[in-house]
Amino acid sequence: MASQAEINRLKKQVAESSHILDHEGLVDFHGHVSARIPGTNQMLIKPVLKAHNQVTAKDIVVVDLEAYASGTGSQWNPSLQKGRTIVAPLPPREAMIHVAIMLARPDVNSVVHTHQIIATSIGAGNTPIIPLYNQSIPFAPETPIFPHPRLITTREDGEAVADCLGDRTGVLLRGHGVVVVGESIDHAVTNTIYLERAAIMQLIATIVGTPTPLPDGYAEEWLPDWTRRASHAYEYFKSLVPSLNGSKGKG
Repeated sequence: MASQAEINRLKKQVAESSHILDHEGLVDFHGHVSARIPGTNQMLIKPVLKAHNQVTAKDIVVVDLEAYASGTGSQWNPSLQKGRTIVAPLPPREAMIHVAIMLARPDVNSVVHTHQIIATSIGAGNTPIIPLYNQSIPFAPETPIFPHPRLITTREDGEAVADCLGDRTGVLLRGHGVVVVGESIDHAVTNTIYLERAAIMQLIATIVGTPTPLPDGYAEEWLPDWTRRASHAYEYFKSLVPSLNGSKGKG
């Protein structure tokens, strides 16, 4: 069972991850990061409509996985929203993505959902992202593609996305966005960043020639090395964000 200190640390990292993804240009007012609370059936997630570059640890909400999955759908109905202020912080409308994946994948402790432009465009082209360079190794042999653009608000749809993801690290939601998972927040967030870079590289490679995936067996051989380095990459991306380093604004 996680201590309160550990839960507070996770809340802080979920919040700072929103700042990182915002600084990288991968989220707008959509998108969310979650983290499983160790030893529990609960997760932490950014509340709906809270600006990514403003969210703090105290904003992060706790979601019971089984209780949320057993509901009839999203806890937040945008048609009932009045003005710009949410009276009570609620999980984002697509929290079911995170819930369903965590219930299906005990190895997953963090989930990221974004609408990042290039990776989403690749998915809209019905083309999987393949590993063309070392930092895209976690996505070998390729990203599966979920074939429908609908919002994932029901357990049925959440389980369909989890099934499409399978044992992979990322899935493209065609006409919608992407989902990336990891054994930790470090892994999920950094892999989300590198998925976008992999998409850009694949686009360029397609223009200039024929995208050639990394050799057979190479990804499996080097994945443990990348797994060990994910925390270093996370700290690097964190160091770039002025709001997390004593400065205001975005640089």
